[in-house]
Amino acid sequence: MTSSIRSKIRATTTLALACAGAACAQKPVTSSFVAMLGPNDTVAVESYTRWADSLAGTNVAAYPRAAVRSYTVHFAPGGEVSHIHLTSGAPGAEMVTATDFSYTGDSVVVQTRRDTLTRRYAVPAGGARPLPFFEDLFAFWGIALEGVHSSATDSTTLGMLWGPQVQPVTVKRMGATEEEFGFPEWGMAHATFGTDGLLDHLDMTQTTSKYTVTRVLSVNTEATATAWGARPQQPGALSPRDTASAEVGRAHVVIDYGRPSARGRKVYGGLIPFSAVWRTGANAATQLITDRDLVIGGTPIPAGTYSLWTEATESDWTLVVNKQHGQWGTEHDAAQDFARIPLTVSKLTEPVEQFTITVTPAGARAGTITLAWGDTQGTVAFTVK
Repeated sequence: MTSSIRSKIRATTTLALACAGAACAQKPVTSSFVAMLGPNDTVAVESYTRWADSLAGTNVAAYPRAAVRSYTVHFAPGGEVSHIHLTSGAPGAEMVTATDFSYTGDSVVVQTRRDTLTRRYAVPAGGARPLPFFEDLFAFWGIALEGVHSSATDSTTLGMLWGPQVQPVTVKRMGATEEEFGFPEWGMAHATFGTDGLLDHLDMTQTTSKYTVTRVLSVNTEATATAWGARPQQPGALSPRDTASAEVGRAHVVIDYGRPSARGRKVYGGLIPFSAVWRTGANAATQLITDRDLVIGGTPIPAGTYSLWTEATESDWTLVVNKQHGQWGTEHDAAQDFARIPLTVSKLTEPVEQFTITVTPAGARAGTITLAWGDTQGTVAFTVK
C-alpha cells in the first residue's frame, strides 16, 4: 500500500469512526438486521445496541453451519474505536474462539484464542482505526458507513482489516440517502440510510456475498440460534466445491468449480450477468486441468491448468480460457486470456437449481463440456489431440 493511500485511509477512517461514536452519544440506539440470500433464504440475523462509549451485539449465521458471534466495541473519548472483543461458537455451546483487536499507536494488535492455542500479530495501520472486515457483521458496516454518511465528504477511502493487512474500501455518496462501497476482490455494494441517519439496507448482490440486508424492528437472536442449532442436518457451504471429470482418449479432463444455487433468484441475466465476465461458478476461479492436449470448440488447448470464465449475452455464451489459475473468482486478468470459445446455448425443459458442470465422453477421443443452471445450458465439444 502506498504512503498516499495509507494517509488517506488514516484521515478518513478516523473521521468516519469519530462521527459514528458521536452519533450514539445522545442515548442508546438499537439496530436489528436480517440478511437474505434470494427471496426465501435467511442467512443471518443480528441485533446490537450502541452507547456513548461502546457497542455490543449478537449475530447468528446459518452457513456453513449455525454459529453465534458476540462482540463488544469500545470507543475512545474522541469517538475512535479503541478495542474490539469478538467471540464465536456453536449455539448452546461454549464460545470456542475469541479475538481481540487492540488499537495502539500506528498498529492494530490482533490476538485470537482457540481452545489452548493463541495467535498474536500486529498490523501496521498508519494511525488509522480500521475495523475488521466481516461481510456479515452489520454493526461494523454501520459504524463505518454511518460515519461517512454523516460527514460532508462525497467520496472517501476507508481502511478495513483484511487478514494481516489493511484493505482500502472506496465509499461514494450517491445521494442524500445512499452510498456505494467496496473493493475489487469483493465487489461493489450499496447502502441506504433512514431518516434517522442509521443504516437501513445493504444490497450486496453484486459482491461475492450475493445477499441483501434489511433493518427490522427487532429480531430474537437467541430463539434463532436455538432453532438453527437444532436442525438435524446443518446446511453446509452455500456454494460447495465440486469437480467434473472424465477420461477421454487417455486424457484426464478435470474441472474444479464452486456450485452456487439459485435460491429463487434470477439466473440468466442475473446471477449469470449479461455482457460481463462471470467466474463460471462461485468463490475461487473455476479451473480446467488436462494432462493431454485438447481441441475445444475447434481451438487447440495445450495440456496444463487454466481458469475458465464465461461471458453471456441474451443470445449466446462465450467460454474464456485463461492462462492464470489459482486466483479468486473476481480476479480475471484479460491480458492472460488464451482463447475465447463459443458455446451452443439451449433451453432446458426442467430448471437446474444448483449450477452444474459435466464432462461427458462422446467417443474414443471426443467429449462434451456442459454448463447448466436455471433454464439454460451451454455446451461445447472437444477432442483429444
